[in-house]
Amino acid sequence: MHNIVLANTMRLYRNVDSKNFVKNMNDDELRENLEQLEEIVLNLGYEKLDIDNLSSLKKLELIEKGKLDKKFIDRKHKGYYIKDNKPDILINSYNHIELSISSAEKSLDELFNEIYELEEELENHVHFAFDPNFGYLTPNVLTAGTGLSPMSLIYLPALNYFGVKEMASGLSRLGYTLGSFRDRSGRAIGSIFTIGFESTFGEEEKSYIEKLKIIINEISDIEMENRKKLYLDNIITLEDMVNRSYGTLANARVISEEEMINSMSNINLGVELSILKPNRDFDFFSEVQNLRNGHLQIDRGSILDLKSRDILRANKTRALMREVFR
Repeated sequence: MHNIVLANTMRLYRNVDSKNFVKNMNDDELRENLEQLEEIVLNLGYEKLDIDNLSSLKKLELIEKGKLDKKFIDRKHKGYYIKDNKPDILINSYNHIELSISSAEKSLDELFNEIYELEEELENHVHFAFDPNFGYLTPNVLTAGTGLSPMSLIYLPALNYFGVKEMASGLSRLGYTLGSFRDRSGRAIGSIFTIGFESTFGEEEKSYIEKLKIIINEISDIEMENRKKLYLDNIITLEDMVNRSYGTLANARVISEEEMINSMSNINLGVELSILKPNRDFDFFSEVQNLRNGHLQIDRGSILDLKSRDILRANKTRALMREVFR
């Protein structure tokens, strides 16, 4: 779909029957819940990451990749567990246990199968809180029912150019949420959006996956029609936008994360519409991730101040432009 779907994410929320939700637990209850669930998780072949003793850079890497958030890292009596080619497991986050998996290569169906295979293994050892009328119980009514939260990251430069507000409103009325991809300050950047559900209550889990796949296909068709319109009706504006962005990345000595992502987004649109011709594969989203604040510091092996990050990013973007387009 012309790189419209950049990545897929699947999360599953579960809570142990007859226990208070995490937000209502005291320290002793949190510790007991962690110990009981951790034994089960470790017996499934998972490895625990000792978050409290990780370096600042390693914590930054986990946050940058969307694995954890700062609130979870700072929480007491929590557990984070990993296993090769398996969903991650969090204990005592906002729910007693949360399963999470993301991939730029795997489909929603593949992620769904992997996360429910793990859920079935856990259900052999844990009695999850379930109500015949409401489904799986969680502290947030929007995640109750299936306890499932599927989401896709999608690239919509043409729709973003013409405006997505009307589409977002229409999707909201149908129960979907179309949100902007945002940096840490909460500002919308590039033409990257998330598409998911406000709630997954009332239908079977697989139904939501099928509905999400259908709506993504429909959005993709609309995006492609808008790209044609942009190319045919606004070609000079489009070429100017793409080439200005290329000029910025090819020559900047200092560049912020936000400006880099916006410029890379425009360049990728130029590649897809044959305005720019790369001499090698250009994985837009992967390149963006490599140039974000966290990854730059991880790659350098030290915490950098803002100006140093922006200078280092500019050095790398200039080198990337020379490599890809010359």
